[in-house]
Amino acid sequence: MPSILLLLLLGFLLVQPCIPHLSQSSNNFTDQSALIAFKSKFTFAPNDTVFTAAGNWSTTTNFCEWFGVSCSRRRQRVTALNLSNVGLHGTISPHIGNLSFLVSLDLFNNSFYGFLPHEISRLHRLRQLQLKNNLLEGSIPPTIHNCQKLEYLSLSRNKLSGGIPKELGMLPMLRKLYLGFNSLKGAIPRSLGNVSSLEILNLELNNLTGTFPVVIFNLSFITSIAVTENHISGTLPMDLCMHCPNLQGLYISKNEFTGNLPSHFNHCRELSLLSLASNKFHGSIPKGFGSLEKLEILNLADNNLTENIPPIISNLSMLQKFAISNNNIRGSIPSDLWHLQNLNILQFSLNYLTGTIPQNIFNITSLKLLDLVGNFLSGDLPLDTKISCPNLESLNLDYNKFSGHIPSYLSNCSNLILVDFTQNLLSGPIPKSLGNLKFLKILRLGDNQLTGEPGDQEHSFLTSLASCRFLEEITTSFNPLNISIPDAIGNLSVSLIYIFADRCQIKGQIPMGMGSLKNLSVLELTGNSLTGKIPSSFGGLESLQRLHLGDNKIEGFLPKQL
Repeated sequence: MPSILLLLLLGFLLVQPCIPHLSQSSNNFTDQSALIAFKSKFTFAPNDTVFTAAGNWSTTTNFCEWFGVSCSRRRQRVTALNLSNVGLHGTISPHIGNLSFLVSLDLFNNSFYGFLPHEISRLHRLRQLQLKNNLLEGSIPPTIHNCQKLEYLSLSRNKLSGGIPKELGMLPMLRKLYLGFNSLKGAIPRSLGNVSSLEILNLELNNLTGTFPVVIFNLSFITSIAVTENHISGTLPMDLCMHCPNLQGLYISKNEFTGNLPSHFNHCRELSLLSLASNKFHGSIPKGFGSLEKLEILNLADNNLTENIPPIISNLSMLQKFAISNNNIRGSIPSDLWHLQNLNILQFSLNYLTGTIPQNIFNITSLKLLDLVGNFLSGDLPLDTKISCPNLESLNLDYNKFSGHIPSYLSNCSNLILVDFTQNLLSGPIPKSLGNLKFLKILRLGDNQLTGEPGDQEHSFLTSLASCRFLEEITTSFNPLNISIPDAIGNLSVSLIYIFADRCQIKGQIPMGMGSLKNLSVLELTGNSLTGKIPSSFGGLESLQRLHLGDNKIEGFLPKQL
């Protein structure tokens, strides 16, 4: 009997070292099976070497060596699956939930469609779930809150619908939440205010409604809140950053927020981007903005703001964009704005601004866009020949009451692409120096009192524009130009698409050279004093769609080719 017990004991000791190995093999088989099942649900391009290479994603090799798979060193369990940007097309297999040691799942920028499997909720070690830029539909599984270690969740740019699960507020370690560019609806759950670790909340471009939960502004680690283009209402706290001092960006444009703008920003030491455009805010622009030392973007356009532009805005030395278009702002443009030497974009259009343009604004060398459209600004444009504005690309001064001549220094603004002086009171000759604007695409001078330069018409401003090789549009309508069209107009850019020159007192004949403008789509010459016949060269205007020559003294027939 003792000998039998001894034999049993020896047998047990011999088998015991194999038990962990058998367990590990079983676990490895579980991971391998899950990966194979996952692969069976998607397709890839036949010439894709990622999956067609010998042994890759094949049971003939260790799955820890497969492309996109990372394993733990000791247990050889799958901890990360990264198949981003490889052109996969299919559904996400529920077997993904069997990868119980998975920490990171990254399928960014593929074509996965169908529903997000609930089995993902079984991945209790998961910290990162990146599914952005796919075709996923259906709702977000509420059970995802079972992934208690989740820190990063990105489902942006899919076709998800339904509401935002309130259970997301039960993820204690969540730091970054991206759900933008979907079709989510309903209210933003107040429970998100419980996620004390949250740093980034991005819900933009959905169909969300209801009142914005103010409790989110109590999250002390929050750095970015983005809900642009929804239907969210509510007001902003008067002391915006009292409980969220790390806030860097607030993006709430194109919603239905109301009330006054916050007046106190004493705690907003980090705020660099404030986009509040296209809401229903009213009242004045707070002077408190002047304390935002790191502010780079201030967009208040398309609201119901009133009163003046506070001069203290000139203290924002880091400001790159200042937009207040389409409000009810009155008064003059502060003369000290030239201190904003990092400013790229200045948009003041569609307000009730009066007075003149401060000359120093044109000394902001970083300025790319100056938009003052549709105000009541008047006086002469600054005439200082030392002005250079080397980076200015778009100059929009249309629909104001500016008078005087077009300044010659415009030719110093060598990067100008668009110049629009439509409907002002400008007079004098159109300067030939505009031809020095090598990158000019659009020139709009209509509805003024501009004239052509007296003398040789073959050397008019029209001829000078031949140097603008990217020119697409010329508009001079409703000006007493009193010129004839030079034959050299055929030398204008082959990119030219539009010519609007109706009621400009243009005389003489239409030159043959105009037939060289092969891409011309619209030619508007109504109400001038043109004579003669339509040139036969017009038969070569292959792109012409609109030709208006009425109210002239032109005779003959249209070329048959037209």
